[in-house]
Amino acid sequence: MTDVASPCVDVCRMNPETGFCDGCLRTIDEIAAWAACDDEEKRAVLARVESRRQGARVVIVGETFEAALALPPESIKHFATLVNDLNPLHHDDAYARASRFGSLIASGTQPTAHLMAMLAAHFSRDAQPLGLEFGIRLTRAVKAHDVLTMFWRVTEAKWKASLNGDLVKLEGGARNQLGETVMKATATIVVMPKEPRA
Repeated sequence: MTDVASPCVDVCRMNPETGFCDGCLRTIDEIAAWAACDDEEKRAVLARVESRRQGARVVIVGETFEAALALPPESIKHFATLVNDLNPLHHDDAYARASRFGSLIASGTQPTAHLMAMLAAHFSRDAQPLGLEFGIRLTRAVKAHDVLTMFWRVTEAKWKASLNGDLVKLEGGARNQLGETVMKATATIVVMPKEPRA
């Protein structure tokens, strides 16, 4: 016996512009598969339906995702070299040990790049993301051997016909293994439906 009720409201008309039913905001595939879905799958459909009610077509408002980033000393040195950041705090162990930080610290561009790349990695599985604007605030030095938990949450998404995609706003950041916030971030991206392969 299922605990998840169908969102059908007996207005069964597929909208050719959106691809969703005008009544329940499900796709034809979601409607056809509903009876065979378990409760978890049904709740996932309902989350997509709620996002569609808020104006999104591709992403899910409220969706969260995270990834871990380990920062051994060699990673810090290598990344700083790649981006031509010559600050000795990223390269010289003795110099960094004598500093107020007591160890090598990562260039601010390193966790920033990983945090931004998370968006592309996450959304490109099922769609075509494109970054538009990022706001990054570094709140604490990231030291060698830190392990960061990096995260994003979709706060808004609205379909924008001129972009052929959802205009998406996110909030995110990173915490180290001690639970200390090391970064705060905002982003605006467009997430477009994936083009069918020819």
